Amino acid sequence: MYPRSSHIGSLTQKNLISNRSIRAFRGCSRASIGNPQVQARSSTSSTTTKMNTILAADIGGTNARFTIWNRDAAGDDKLIFTRSYKTEDYSTFELCYEQFMVDSELRQLDSVCLAVAGVVQSNRSNLTNLGWIVDGDKMKSLYHIPMVCVINDFEAVGYGIFELAKDDILTLHSPEKDASGPIAILGPGTGLGEAFLIWDVSTSRYIVHATEGSHADFAARGQIQHELCLWVEEEFKECEVEQVCSGPGIVRIYKFLQHKFNVGLPDRTPAQISAEAVSGKCTFCEQAVAIFLDILGAEAANLGMKCLATGGVYIAGGIPAKMRGILQESGLVASFLRPGAKFHEIRKSFPLHVVLDPDVGLLGSKVVAFNALI
Repeated sequence: MYPRSSHIGSLTQKNLISNRSIRAFRGCSRASIGNPQVQARSSTSSTTTKMNTILAADIGGTNARFTIWNRDAAGDDKLIFTRSYKTEDYSTFELCYEQFMVDSELRQLDSVCLAVAGVVQSNRSNLTNLGWIVDGDKMKSLYHIPMVCVINDFEAVGYGIFELAKDDILTLHSPEKDASGPIAILGPGTGLGEAFLIWDVSTSRYIVHATEGSHADFAARGQIQHELCLWVEEEFKECEVEQVCSGPGIVRIYKFLQHKFNVGLPDRTPAQISAEAVSGKCTFCEQAVAIFLDILGAEAANLGMKCLATGGVYIAGGIPAKMRGILQESGLVASFLRPGAKFHEIRKSFPLHVVLDPDVGLLGSKVVAFNALI
């Protein structure tokens, strides 16, 4: 299980990397790059046995989270350094990465996996909301790293679910699982991520396939969701499922209710709306979250139907985990199963789980980084 770190934190402008440190970091020799004796300050290993050191990262729209792991010859892993940075503090990915490497005092990496919240093509992703380009091949050349892999963040989540402990998963529906059946994964956060996993008979393992399914059209159910869909279309000329099934989607539903019932409500963030709904202090927050969870349950079933997810449907993302206390009593499971629907019995065959560990993407990045060394 991925150990929690006590020193994850964001850096302010006063902590930004100096030009001298950048030059020193980029100018380190190939000899030092390949020297396994050069380790992070928190490593206490004094053995001469070959130890692989990897970097796993999760690059989102708000935060860039980095972790460094060592794996010894016996296959035991040790987390040696981790830190999170506000992406808005850095104009480029490289500056953020260099800050982390200077902070960790590390000069040797055997493999890197960067999970990014964007489309990945040819080991490269253009994070347009940040103005960042994350280029794995460029990183290999610039920093002399043998293996650098850039993957979609929900591809990382797909690999990460196999690293979770039992208490990191909340099961909402538990029919008998197909041990090699397809698996569907989705997760609302700043956006909505979606992926599916297919068992590869030739390698006896799952292969994760990232998608952009969250940008498909929203399939509204019932009158109020149809009204919501039309209201969103007035602003965007379309209504993607992500626009009503994400953090911003919760706010959008909340504002829609304000418009529909012509009431004055204070502006609230997704976290505030969720907290007010869980506490029962705000009726409109409760209604907004109820609609959100109905939509989430329906979209989970839609994704499950598209890949026949007899291996399970996993809902990740930070938002559902924070609503743990109301999930069982909400309409999420009923929307997922949809009793009376033509294919209700097929839906019933899909196990439904909620991932509670917010670091599941980092776990998946770690898996990919170490696997690249095999």
